[in-house]
Amino acid sequence: MTVVGVTMVRDEADIIEHVIRHMATQVDAIIVYDNLSIDGTDYILSDLVRELPVPLVVLPDDEVGYEQSRKMTALAHLAHAEFDADWVVPFDADEIWYAPGQTVKEFLGRVTNASIVECNLYDHVASAFDDDLQANPVARIQWRREYAAALPKVACRWHPSMKIGMGNHDVAYKNQQAPWRERMAIRHFPYRSPEQVIRKIRNGAQAYAATDLPEHFGAHWRGWGQILDLHGPGAIEELFRKWHWRENPTVRINIDGETSGPLRFDPACDVTSIC
Repeated sequence: MTVVGVTMVRDEADIIEHVIRHMATQVDAIIVYDNLSIDGTDYILSDLVRELPVPLVVLPDDEVGYEQSRKMTALAHLAHAEFDADWVVPFDADEIWYAPGQTVKEFLGRVTNASIVECNLYDHVASAFDDDLQANPVARIQWRREYAAALPKVACRWHPSMKIGMGNHDVAYKNQQAPWRERMAIRHFPYRSPEQVIRKIRNGAQAYAATDLPEHFGAHWRGWGQILDLHGPGAIEELFRKWHWRENPTVRINIDGETSGPLRFDPACDVTSIC
């Protein structure tokens, strides 16, 4: 059985090495679309091609538009064509995938009579408790939200009819089956610093604007892009501090009438050796 990880990346220099090195311990090969990175991500990937214990294929993606479903589906079929992939793991550059007590490949090897494995997504949140001298965000941001995000991510068995959905939250097949009874897990690091968020907003707003997708796709990034254009980076830093950062992660907070409970101290380094 062969398992291949596939991903699209753009300007993820602060985290991409740590995520790719971890994924290389979980799967048999990795394929990356590098979408116009200008922050050094491309150089990091080039070095990893020579260093990783598994094949890493890096392909240029010069299309600005965020056609994630189409591109990730194409990568899944490429994984089968190049490596005879039985399973595909569609991951993002800010995700650490794992299966407690075993590798992702070992977990998928136990799956029978199912083509989809759902994965609980746990968001890590930056805080004043972080060690600012630690450059690796996977090691630095040690507090996470108590509960998994509403939408899981998926790993998927390869099939000619497969189509990976936007966000890697689902996959469609000609003959759809129910997901496997057990789930894997993902540690997610989407908002790591004001500078990273500003860069992500610029790229995200540009990418969605270059598509003909309905407005509700990427609405978050489109809206923040408008704020950035109208009010500048300072407004985004304020939003980051308000919604995606904690002064004290051990206490409950209330923001504009929305209550959020304490965070859980649960370092991702406990599930990966890439720290």
